Amino acid sequence: MRRMLVTLGVFAGIGILALFAFLIYVLLASGDPEYWEAEISAFERRDVSNPPPPGAVLFVGGRDVRLWPGLAEDMAPVPVIQRGFGGAQISHVTHYIHRIVLPYRPRAVVVMAGDADLADVYGRRPEDVLDDFRTLALSLRAEGLGAPIYFVSIRPQPARKERWYGAQRANALVADFVAGQRDMHFIDAGTAMLDGQGNIRDDLHRWDGLTLNERGYAVLTAAVRPVLIDAGYGGLRSTR
Repeated sequence: MRRMLVTLGVFAGIGILALFAFLIYVLLASGDPEYWEAEISAFERRDVSNPPPPGAVLFVGGRDVRLWPGLAEDMAPVPVIQRGFGGAQISHVTHYIHRIVLPYRPRAVVVMAGDADLADVYGRRPEDVLDDFRTLALSLRAEGLGAPIYFVSIRPQPARKERWYGAQRANALVADFVAGQRDMHFIDAGTAMLDGQGNIRDDLHRWDGLTLNERGYAVLTAAVRPVLIDAGYGGLRSTR
């Protein structure tokens, strides 16, 4: 019996070490845009069998876009294309603009990324978020995409409370940048996710403290949809 317990303990230890090594690998590898190649290829295959509508509003980014279960219904009557992948950083979106942005000729682009940038193991700063968003926006302009670009603020997350100050700093930097640009806009989705004392609302998140639940997405919808409606995107229209 004792030998069996020792053996089980050894295997358990090996399993824990293997899991730890795998998590470290994922954290390091996910910083490389090529890590998301399979998801981008899946989008391209889907576009062949089920082409997205022309002139729709493109939502692109990471976790919040990828896991938004009712994005099309929540944004109605604004037609949308949902292209969230992995835990994408802003630079990853830039890397794939020729495959999941420009081909759609979107009427507007809604960028929802930045939280993964600040959580990166390489220690990226709020200034890096601004630099990467500027690169993304100017790359789209250089490629001839004149559609308005909307940056949805990085939101607070209970599991990353210590990063909220940096996220606020990144939001302020991006907001200042877009204020001086033509057809670029900043949408504040974070303020409503705080309570009256400025604390992060746990009730908007799932058990992991990162992923929005149904109430969380309702708050996000209330922040984003009126902006798009007021901008006149409530119907299909071809883009030049």
